Amino acid sequence: MDTEKSGNLLKDPVVTLLLQGRASTAAEAERLYIEEHLDEVVPLVNSDLSDEEFRRHPLIAALLSHGSRGWDDSPL
Repeated sequence: MDTEKSGNLLKDPVVTLLLQGRASTAAEAERLYIEEHLDEVVPLVNSDLSDEEFRRHPLIAALLSHGSRGWDDSPL
């Protein structure tokens, strides 16, 4: 792996949580990251980021990848 790719990987908040031992799976790390940074969503929405930059932000990318709750979780 080249230096640039490894540097970017270490900047990934999900990878960081895994390396710190705070999560044991990528899904758990992503969920933890979202929970710990949810209060940052509104400021990001209101920021001057372009749509592309907004969607590339790690928090927004994680939220968008989760989608909505599945039918199996429905209370009905």
